[in-house]
Amino acid sequence: MIKTTIDLDEDMIKRARSIFSGKTKKEIISIALSELVERYEQKDLYDLFDGDEQFISDDYDYKAMRGGVPNDFS
Repeated sequence: MIKTTIDLDEDMIKRARSIFSGKTKKEIISIALSELVERYEQKDLYDLFDGDEQFISDDYDYKAMRGGVPNDFS
């Protein structure tokens, strides 16, 4: 952990505190940094497929992959 002094937009902090039910400024900033990094990493993964690739083929059968699911529950 490092300590630093930064200027924050108080209105944005108030909005974040209302969304995250009163978390501290430190917690809010940690959440924001985590979200930023996760979104950036997801974007990089999406870019690997050039945004055009189909992730799941049309003939993919998730039920078969799970070992089958009964058609009725009786």
